[in-house]
Amino acid sequence: MASSSSNKSCLYCKDSSSDCFSNGWKLRNGEFAQLCNRCSHLYNTGRFCVTFHSKENGWRNCNSCGKFVHCGCIMSLGEYSLSDFHGVICTDCSRTECISPESESLIPLFEKVLTASDTGTQLGRFIIPKEHAEDHFPEVNDPQGIPMSVLDTAGNEWDLSFRYWIHVNSKMYVLKGLRNFIILNNLQAGDTVAFYARESDRKFVMDVRKSG
Repeated sequence: MASSSSNKSCLYCKDSSSDCFSNGWKLRNGEFAQLCNRCSHLYNTGRFCVTFHSKENGWRNCNSCGKFVHCGCIMSLGEYSLSDFHGVICTDCSRTECISPESESLIPLFEKVLTASDTGTQLGRFIIPKEHAEDHFPEVNDPQGIPMSVLDTAGNEWDLSFRYWIHVNSKMYVLKGLRNFIILNNLQAGDTVAFYARESDRKFVMDVRKSG
């Protein structure tokens, strides 16, 4: 979403002459970096790090096509995913390996409309409604939780923790370890996360649907 340039400057290049500013990457405080027209265009077209960080460390070759990607940089989190074997795969190549609810045999489990509490990057967790947690997720009896591996539709695998705490004599369930997933997908309150089970192996899969 673009905003007025009144009394603003670009978070990255500090330019204050743009006629409007646009959201970039998600910051640790939950807000979005405000970028000038040039920086916003570079960020949205995947050329931000190539333009500004070409001499920094962290560049890796895509395992598939050899393209350079800037790993570990918050500005490029959406430009690559981890390979199933080693190394990284750029976004263009990973699209050929993605999981689609339309093309894969995915069994719909439930959907959750995210709240502001779900999208905070400090906690990095989703609160899972009790009825869905107990109907679809593994049984958990230890408050410390159990490890839970979940795929997303870009082919990334997320090592999470499924746990609970007692609230008013009832269990409240949470799925933890989602900070990077929240940042990668720029999740905000009102967005929807759908959970599926892959029919072939019952692996859990998450899909994101942006609000609006």
